[in-house]
Amino acid sequence: MSPVAPSGNHAGRALLTGTLAIVVIGVILFLAAVVLGNRNSTDLRLGDQTFHAGSTSRQSKAIAKGGPILYSDVSGEKGRDMILQHLGSNENTGWYAFRAQPANKARDCVWEWQKAKHQFRATCDHSLTAPANGAGLEHYRVHVRDGQVDVDLNFAARTTTTTTASTTTTAPESGNVPTSTTEAP
Repeated sequence: MSPVAPSGNHAGRALLTGTLAIVVIGVILFLAAVVLGNRNSTDLRLGDQTFHAGSTSRQSKAIAKGGPILYSDVSGEKGRDMILQHLGSNENTGWYAFRAQPANKARDCVWEWQKAKHQFRATCDHSLTAPANGAGLEHYRVHVRDGQVDVDLNFAARTTTTTTASTTTTAPESGNVPTSTTEAP
């Protein structure tokens, strides 16, 4: 017989400890999911909030040759298709980005460029037209920096404050504010 008596409750304690650890981890994960699930998408900073469209030189030449560029679902949300447009001869100005679908239309109804008329026409309703700069449509904010075009995809979730010598204006970043900006150095 062994001088040390066998203990029969090691298995029971190990099972209890393991079960308790699993319950604690489960509660922590549940609480984290509840807290993060209630946050606004702009509160949680995972990944880029801008679409990097490329160089101003390359994109302006492509648009001049083939017309505005349709980007399908650049946000990953399966519903924010976008048109990138450039107007004018200066690569650093004249950039516009706007929703590819007319308001209240299905995703398969998109704005189609009419080169001869210098305007867009809806593929689902030819009576719907929009000007070349997309005025009146849902816009995305365009930033030109160091010869690169970036489009802010989360304009609606944030507001900006602009201060001048005499006024401060807070407005949602939408089609009602300028869509092409040049950053100060």
